[in-house]
Amino acid sequence: MNDQESKTKKIIKDISDKIDELLEQSEISKDDVKKEINSRIQELKRSRDQINEEFRKIREDNKETIDKAEKMAKNTFKEVKTVLTGFFDKISREAEGSENKEGNKGK
Repeated sequence: MNDQESKTKKIIKDISDKIDELLEQSEISKDDVKKEINSRIQELKRSRDQINEEFRKIREDNKETIDKAEKMAKNTFKEVKTVLTGFFDKISREAEGSENKEGNKGK
C-alpha cells in the first residue's frame, strides 16, 4: 500500500469515527432536543394565541371604523370596476370603428 492510499484510508477512518461519535451523541440528546423543540413550539403557539386575541380586541373595539373602511373599499372597487369597464368598452368600440372604416375603404 502506498503512502497516499494510507493517508486516504486514515482520513476515511477518522471521518467514520467522527460520524459514529456524532450518532452516539445524537441518540443521547435526542429526547433533550425533542423537549426543547416542543417547548419552543408551545411558546410560539402561546404567542400566536396572544396575537390573535389582540387582533380580535382591536377589531371589536374598532368595529365601526373597520366596517366603514371596508364599505369605502368596496365602493371604491366598484367605482374602479365601472371606470375600467367603460374604458375597455370605449377602446373596443373605437377598435371596431376603425376596422369598419378600413373595411369600407377597400369597397
